[in-house]
Amino acid sequence: MTRDRVSWLALAAALLFIAVAVSVPAQEPAARVAVSAPVTTGGPAPDPVYGIENMYVPPLPRAPFSAKSVASLTRTLRDGSRSYNAFFSLLARDSSGRIYFENRRPMPTSGEPEPRTYFIMIDPAERTRTICYVATKTCRINSFRRTSYAESQSRDEAPPASSTESVSLGTDVIEALTVTGTRETTTIAMGAYGNHRPIIATKEVWRSPELGLDVSTTRTDPRNGTETRRITEITRAEPDAQYFSIPADYEMLDNRVHAKQEPRAN
Repeated sequence: MTRDRVSWLALAAALLFIAVAVSVPAQEPAARVAVSAPVTTGGPAPDPVYGIENMYVPPLPRAPFSAKSVASLTRTLRDGSRSYNAFFSLLARDSSGRIYFENRRPMPTSGEPEPRTYFIMIDPAERTRTICYVATKTCRINSFRRTSYAESQSRDEAPPASSTESVSLGTDVIEALTVTGTRETTTIAMGAYGNHRPIIATKEVWRSPELGLDVSTTRTDPRNGTETRRITEITRAEPDAQYFSIPADYEMLDNRVHAKQEPRAN
């Protein structure tokens, strides 16, 4: 099945969903884990710099989990040297479909990683997306609309003069989950970007239908390098309730439309 994507989380979420040296990109998800701005339900999580694509985490009820997302990007620079960036983020989804995501942090070469700098919570029942910043101890609550995985994928425009072929890779088991694999090969015609020869990019995805989550993704594109993302240390139990609670000393700022329209009490 072909999927053009970009988008949520928002987690998201989603699932929780998803970042690095961070800036908070705007998105509309259902919860893409990665944190960003606008949101729809279930959807994209923001991936920051380094060119890592967003991850989508749907707000599925009765499918709780918590996990670590480990992503990396390897590029060949103009001088022939290679750059490598890797980072991880924590994500979770409870039985009601709420999604949690905390900013992706560079992978430490040794010792403990730096504390989270911001975290996002998506509540599909309340139709809210809350992003909290640790440095200022403030949280902003925004409204969001529900988004399907297919919808989030359709936001990206197909490259000009391109064709995509998709093949099934069958099934496998990753992190004790049965996953289905798909490989997409996109060929961009010569001259579409001023390129002197066709550009061939591949995307291999292993997806868990049970969790609605891409457990392993590898993208190879001569323009951007090789990007990988692995969801690891998956726990299927109900996540810690602390993921969805806001510290008592944080200031809450309500940016929802109805909140702005309500008259202030005298």
